[in-house]
Amino acid sequence: MKNNILTGYSLAAFDCSQSTQPQPVLAQLRQFILQQLPQAPRLTDAASTLNMSSRTLQRALQQADTSFRQLMCQCRHQLAHHYLQDASLSLQQIAFQLGFAEQSSFQKAFKCWQGCSPGVFRQRQQLAANRRRHLSGLHQPGLQVNYGIN
Repeated sequence: MKNNILTGYSLAAFDCSQSTQPQPVLAQLRQFILQQLPQAPRLTDAASTLNMSSRTLQRALQQADTSFRQLMCQCRHQLAHHYLQDASLSLQQIAFQLGFAEQSSFQKAFKCWQGCSPGVFRQRQQLAANRRRHLSGLHQPGLQVNYGIN
């Protein structure tokens, strides 16, 4: 059995695409990529799993205006967002789960995807979550601020 952090999560429900392309081949390919990580999946293995030739899969990807590499990056990016919400996971663990050989490779890729390092992204997410919790507490019944002139 694989030691994968996604175990326990519904892979079918986890959609790593930002596009709304309804093409079943892309959905199946995303599913395949998620199941293969942290081992870097290969296009030939994906094609075999989808019962098609590598060339047929490449044509399907070309028709969808994407590539295997782009789908892999999209899945890794979305999965990185998911993993970074879990403060108990180190950046090194996340890098490994995403199939990066080195943490520095993950950080470089994440900076290209997001424009900031994963550590900075995680801090911003935690600050935003704390701010939302604080603000939601202000709207509870019983906590009322009255502004008036005495």
